[in-house]
Amino acid sequence: MPAPVLTAEIRVGAPQTSGALTVFPLFAAGAPRLEYRSFAQAAAEGFVVRELKDGASVNDLVVHNPLGVAVLLYDGEEVSGAQQNRTLDRSVLVPAGAEMTVPVSCVEAGRWDGARHDESFSPAPQAAYPSLRAMKHRQVTTAVSFGAEARADQSAVWDEVAAKSARRGAHSPTGAMADVFDHDRGAIDAMVAAVARQDGQVGAVAAVHGGVAVLDYVSRSDVWAALHGPLVQGYALDALDARGPGLATVVGENIDTAWVQDWVDGFLHPVEATTRRAAGLGEDVALGHGMGATGTALCLDGELIQLSGFPPVIEDGPRGSRIRRPSPRR
Repeated sequence: MPAPVLTAEIRVGAPQTSGALTVFPLFAAGAPRLEYRSFAQAAAEGFVVRELKDGASVNDLVVHNPLGVAVLLYDGEEVSGAQQNRTLDRSVLVPAGAEMTVPVSCVEAGRWDGARHDESFSPAPQAAYPSLRAMKHRQVTTAVSFGAEARADQSAVWDEVAAKSARRGAHSPTGAMADVFDHDRGAIDAMVAAVARQDGQVGAVAAVHGGVAVLDYVSRSDVWAALHGPLVQGYALDALDARGPGLATVVGENIDTAWVQDWVDGFLHPVEATTRRAAGLGEDVALGHGMGATGTALCLDGELIQLSGFPPVIEDGPRGSRIRRPSPRR
């Protein structure tokens, strides 16, 4: 039985390039049906993310949504403060008026500040970089396939952040991912400024040194406006790191707009798809692409709310090998 087609039409726009980073904006053909907020939007209206009430947990946070609309917590989004900084393991659509626990990974290994237990988390200026998000995605997908909880490997996350910090020459007294971004703040800000958000934009495909790094999509342009800056900061850090020691810098074949359109369409017509109930509203759909790429969609009442896509694992470098043009879909 063929995998379901995701009900969305996504158009790829003209790319913007800064150094090793090329970002293709995404646009939706129709208007969104569901109203919801991003974390950054909702935090200004009373949405709260905190440590668990009866003793903090490294890999769980509690969220309270007093708003009359749902709130989307985005895959890889970083929340900062309280006992240690975390990133979201999966996208979660928190229902209006709900309080619930969400799965996270710590990205600040050297801090566990109990004195700040009652502090609310704030939206961070950056999101996790695509190579970290892709690693977490593979771990979560594997865990779910074995019937376990949708969790990343915390030790592997700490190791990856430490390795990134070492490659960038960034010193952090608490092993914080945020300090790696701050180390390269000038270069990252310059890249972000060169990749301007477009009117009506609802997502992006980022390529680093000629290889696709990540696909990000949400159904609402106002929500994307809040996510654009932090996600592009993550793209930029991987683009800077691709020049550094220990990572392949072989330029793949030219990836133009038509190539990316085919790649995005592959996620909307997956070869494989497994659906399960989401942690919040809707359904999580694990997607398999014919090229070996994988992704996760969040759908509610037939509407595609959020989509993250990642390239195949390449043995000789994160994005160093050539990526073939996808074959025509049947």
